[in-house]
Amino acid sequence: MNQELELVESMDKLGVLMNKFQTELLNGELKEYTLRQLYYIELIDKHEGISVSEISKTLELKKSTVSIAINQLLELEIVTKIQSNTDKRFYFIKLTPKGKDIMKMHKQVHQNTIKKIINILNPGEVDSFIKIVDKIAALNL
Repeated sequence: MNQELELVESMDKLGVLMNKFQTELLNGELKEYTLRQLYYIELIDKHEGISVSEISKTLELKKSTVSIAINQLLELEIVTKIQSNTDKRFYFIKLTPKGKDIMKMHKQVHQNTIKKIINILNPGEVDSFIKIVDKIAALNL
């Protein structure tokens, strides 16, 4: 088999694994949330106090698109908006206790997946995998 075909097959396998991971995320206690909502929750968790504008820049989306998603999370009581003390036009987005609970469950799914990978790869293979994925991701395909 030639290298290009092997690479295509490996990418297909990786795609299947990512789909399984996403399916696992959307089952169980997290099944009532969309992948998009979980992605926003994860981003807000990583950048506590982020603004809608900052989310929009990070995700390279229109501010109106981000506002719609944040409003859905507000309605679900997953996030809250905190008005700036210095500029009343500016709001920070933070996770509510419910949002933090969702993030805990989300992190647990990540940890379970990572444990499975670490159990089959040695530390050198893990380092190589990370470097390879980073190198491919830098291509912005």
